[in-house]
Amino acid sequence: MDPPAVVEVSEPVLLSVWEPSPDEAVRRMLKLTRLQPGEVHFDLGSGDGRVVVAAAALGAQSTGYEIDRELIESSRARIAEAGLADRARILNQDLLNADFGSVDVLTTYLTPESYPPLVPLLERDLRPGVRVAVYKFPVPGWEPDAVERWQDPDPDIPPHEVFFYQR
Repeated sequence: MDPPAVVEVSEPVLLSVWEPSPDEAVRRMLKLTRLQPGEVHFDLGSGDGRVVVAAAALGAQSTGYEIDRELIESSRARIAEAGLADRARILNQDLLNADFGSVDVLTTYLTPESYPPLVPLLERDLRPGVRVAVYKFPVPGWEPDAVERWQDPDPDIPPHEVFFYQR
C-alpha cells in the first residue's frame, strides 16, 4: 500500500488527547459505515490502533494517522501481532497535512476543539459518497444521517453516541 502524499511540518499539531474508543463504539462505527473489503479506510488520531486493526480484519485497506510515537509503536505491534501488515498501517503524520482524497470510509474520536482546523480540510478533500463515523462528538456544521446511542453498563458513564455522515 503506497503512503499518501505527505507535507513535512516542523512541529505536528496535537488536536486531541488520546482516550481509547470503547470496543462497542468501534464495532458500531464500522457497522454504520458499511465498510467493505478492499475499501480505503482512514482513522484520524488512531491512538492504539484498535480501529485500524478492526477495519483491516474486515478486509479494508486501513490507515491510522497518529503523532504520539509511543502509540504509533504499540499500534504497529498490534497490527503485526494480528498478521494484518498487508492491510493496515499507522502513519506518523499530522492530520492537518493529510490527503483525504482517496478515502472511502473515515472514522475518528476527536474532541470538539480539534474540529475547527480539520473540518475545512475534510470538506475540501472528501469525495461525494464518503462515509464518516465519529464517536462521542458530532462534527460541527454537519447534519448526521444517523445517530446510534446506547447506555453503558456503568450507570455513572453518560450514554455513548456514534454519529454517521454520508458526504
